[in-house]
Amino acid sequence: MDKLISPKSMTVLCTYQCTAACQQCCFESSPSITGRLDSQTIQARILEAIQAFPDIRVVVFSGGEAFLLKEQLTECIAFATRHGLGTRVVTNGFWAKRMERAETISRAVSDAGLSELNISTGRDHQAFVPGETVINAAIAAVGAGIRTLITVETDTAESDCHAALMSDPRIGDLVRSGKLTVISNFWMPFHADAPARAQEPDVRGLRKGCKQVFDNIVITPHDNLSACCGLTLEHIPELRLGKNTGDNIRDGYLSQSQDFMKYWLSVDGPYTIIERVAGTRAEEFLQGVVHQCQACAVLHRTPFLKEEAVKQYPMFAKEVMTRFILDRTLDMQKSSKAGA
Repeated sequence: MDKLISPKSMTVLCTYQCTAACQQCCFESSPSITGRLDSQTIQARILEAIQAFPDIRVVVFSGGEAFLLKEQLTECIAFATRHGLGTRVVTNGFWAKRMERAETISRAVSDAGLSELNISTGRDHQAFVPGETVINAAIAAVGAGIRTLITVETDTAESDCHAALMSDPRIGDLVRSGKLTVISNFWMPFHADAPARAQEPDVRGLRKGCKQVFDNIVITPHDNLSACCGLTLEHIPELRLGKNTGDNIRDGYLSQSQDFMKYWLSVDGPYTIIERVAGTRAEEFLQGVVHQCQACAVLHRTPFLKEEAVKQYPMFAKEVMTRFILDRTLDMQKSSKAGA
C-alpha cells in the first residue's frame, strides 16, 4: 500500500506572518505573528522529502506571506531548482508597490528558477494590498518570464475586485497573450461576522475526492508535518502528523497508511462523506458549504458526524479501498506510459 501513496508535491508554509491581517484569514495571519522557517531548515526538509519520495515534482512556498523571507526565499527556490523540482510561490504581492522594486524581485526569483507565481487578492486582501500593487506584481512577474496566476476571492455585493481587475487594459492584454491567468475562487468564512458573498456552491465539484491527501507533503512554520495544506489544516488535529526531527518525514507521512479516513477523503472527499454518513440530515450540516476545506472542517469538528463516520465506516471500507487501489494503479500506469 505504501507504494500507492507517494506524494507528488511538497508545500512549505514558510511563515504565518503576513503584511496583511485579513479578517477571515484561515491561519489568522498578521504582521504581529512571529516565527518562521529559516532557509537551512527548509532546504533540509526539501532534501529529506525528495530522498524519501522521488515522485515529488514541485515545491510550493506559501504562508502567511512567503516573500517576508526575502533573500532566503530566493535561496530556497534556487535549491529546489538545482534538485530538478518545479517551484511555485503564493503571495499577496505586497512587494510590488513600486514597479522598479517589483521588477527587481521578479528577476531575482526568476533567475533562481521560479516556475510559477500565484497572487491572491480580493476584498479582504485589498484592504492591505491595493489592486494597483497586484497589477504591478503580475506585470513584473510576466516580464521576468514567470508563469503567473491571480486568484481573486469571490466578491461581496459591495465589492467588485474581480471586475475591476479584468477591466484593466494591462491585465486584459496579459490574459489575451496567454501569459497570465485570472480566476475567481470560492471564498469561505472563518468567523460569524463574515459578509455574505455572491457565490453558489459547485456541488458536483464538492463531491469529488480530495487531491491534497496523500499527494502533498506539508511543512508548517513550526516545522511540523501535515497531511495537507488546505485552508482548515490548523483547525483539524487529525491532519497533523507530528514534529519533524530531521529523519522522520517518511515515517510521519506513511503513518497515514493506517488511517482509513485519509483513504475515504481521497476517494470521496469530505462533502460526499457527510452525505453518506448523515443521510437525511446531510443538508443540515452542509448548509452554506461552498469549499471542500470547509466541508472537511465540518466533518472533523462536528461530534455527530465523527461518531457516525466511526460507526458506519465498516459498511464503506471495502468499496472505498477497492476504488482507491484501482484509481492509484491506473494513475501509476498512466505516469509510467507518459515517462516511457
